[in-house]
Amino acid sequence: MTQRFTPPEVKGWCPGLFAPMQAKDGWLVRVRPAFGRITAAQAIFLAQIAEREGNGLICLTNRASLQLRGFSHANALHFPELAVLAGLGMANPEYEKRLALLVSPLAGCDPSCAPDTLECATALRAALCDANSLSTLPDKFGFAVDGGGLFTVGLLKADITLQTNGVGLWSVVCGNQKSKPASVQVAVELAVKLAQAFVALPKGKRPVRYPQTGQMLFQAINQLGCPAENMGIAAPDPAMLAGKIGPALYALNAPLGILTSAMLRSCANHARNGDGILRLTPWHSIILHGMPCTPHVADMVDTGTNPILRVSACMGNAGCAQAEGATQALAKKLAHSLGAGKSLHVSGCSKGCAHPAKASWTVVAAQNGYGLICNGTASGPVMRFFPDDRAVEDYFIGTKPQERIMNGRV
Repeated sequence: MTQRFTPPEVKGWCPGLFAPMQAKDGWLVRVRPAFGRITAAQAIFLAQIAEREGNGLICLTNRASLQLRGFSHANALHFPELAVLAGLGMANPEYEKRLALLVSPLAGCDPSCAPDTLECATALRAALCDANSLSTLPDKFGFAVDGGGLFTVGLLKADITLQTNGVGLWSVVCGNQKSKPASVQVAVELAVKLAQAFVALPKGKRPVRYPQTGQMLFQAINQLGCPAENMGIAAPDPAMLAGKIGPALYALNAPLGILTSAMLRSCANHARNGDGILRLTPWHSIILHGMPCTPHVADMVDTGTNPILRVSACMGNAGCAQAEGATQALAKKLAHSLGAGKSLHVSGCSKGCAHPAKASWTVVAAQNGYGLICNGTASGPVMRFFPDDRAVEDYFIGTKPQERIMNGRV
């Protein structure tokens, strides 16, 4: 059978608070909480809005944002006003657009995370608000403040990252280049200059996707960088994504990044037994602090040994017009046959939005079936093609794919 993949449309932008996006299941809206944190009250508010004005589904994105689905166009346009009143966004759309900022999720409650992480993040956030010239940055261009700790330095992925040096100093990482350690103020100023240099580049390619861009930007501002380290850390240990991860620290993982309003409401109720804060991570987990005992939320993963923690999947054709097939149910079925240490990505098209990086196994939907890619991304070379999802399931469950490859029976 000839495989037929429809080239996906590359929109080149992400939805934002003031830029809702139309999807197959309605309009989706996104909130980007400051430092990836929301209060229990804000979580209850979002759960109510998701039920009342959307379809009740909430996505926890790989940028530690929350995406509410199934809105009407009118409700999507009204949502920013409600979100700003709830403290979930900036009233100035230009500020909001520039604040694509990831911060170490455990800053302030993990003793091994750099103690000035939140100070650094606050300074960078203020500088981005003041930098009007950065309003023309691409929507996908992002920043990060990485204080290390239980979530190791190098895990946060962004175009420009302020990375702790462990001694009160910070280096700026941009693509394949890294600056010398400096104070918070100097590091923040350098980060803004690099971003401004990117704006000035004709058709600049984002450093997180094209690391060589980093060297170009350092040269553009006459700064001497050195080769960046810690670029090979792809994902955290699954044991850090669910269950007890530290003293009074508990992670609840949303399988494949999908929450229902009921799940979010339950997380909020548990948070009220601790410090009242829900810390969002880029790895689909919500972390609660100060709990007297382990929280349990129906349908959320609360043990680090669950294989679903090594699986990613987009919404598939249930929520995306570009997807060629179903993904969520298939990914959950295949998770049970995933070998130790292996990762799986099930994508509705070759863009691979849910997991742009490589996975041990990537299953990609096509017009007339599914393709299988080994140790690659969703756009990689297809090793084997299946006529439907049942055939994919039989292949994984019948015999481990790695054994078939080793035996020359792919």
